[in-house]
This record gives sequence, structure tokens and C-alpha cells, in this order.
Amino acid sequence: MIIALLVLTMQSSASSGADIRGEWINERKSAIIRVADCPSGLCGTVVWSAPSAQRDSTRGGITELNGTVVMFGFAPASEQRWRGRLFLPDLNRTVKATLSLQSDGRLQVRGCELGGLVCRVQRWSRWKAQ
Repeated sequence: MIIALLVLTMQSSASSGADIRGEWINERKSAIIRVADCPSGLCGTVVWSAPSAQRDSTRGGITELNGTVVMFGFAPASEQRWRGRLFLPDLNRTVKATLSLQSDGRLQVRGCELGGLVCRVQRWSRWKAQ
């Protein structure tokens, strides 16, 4: 029993890695995404968007960007890397994605289609309210 508890503790701490929960702002500073725990793993919801981001998402068929879940099912893949799905509001598509916490503290968000042939990469920064 004690051995089983130790193994479970070691597995959960090894798989958790760094904590990326919190609010992140994209490179263009046009959206803030809150990363939090969800039933299927980590998810991300748009909590603020600039008018330009709202216009882009409207072209993709999303009438209200704020409140839209754009990341879901992210689970640890290694110490500072997660895999899941990313919703691209401007294209109205969902793609496979990876999140990687960089040494400078930024979060690299990489979404790919067509078996990894077509990818988009952004580097998000932690949002600190001014």
C-alpha cells in the first residue's frame, strides 16, 4: 500500500512539471487567455480581446470571442510541454497543438494541421494587469 502511494505521488509530480495556469497575452497583444483546470485537462478561455481580434473571429463565424474556449484537453507530454487541441477562431478550425514553457518564461503555442505540414507558432507572455 505504501509503495503504491509513493509510486502515485512520484508519477503525479513528474507529470505535472511547471505550472502554466493563469492569464497569458498573445504576441499581437490582441487577446488574453486564462489557462485553468478543466475536466479534460488544461483549457484556455479568451477573457479579453481587442477589436481587431473580434473582427478576425467574426470572419471565422464566431460572433463573441470573449468567453470562447480556444484550448482544451492539454495534458503533460514532458516536464515543460503539453499536448492538446487548439481552436482557431479566425479560421473556425480545431487543430492539434503543443504548449512549451520557454526558458524566458514565455509560452510557445504551436498548432498544426495536415499531419504537421502546416503549423502556426506564437509566443505568449504572462499577463500582469497594469
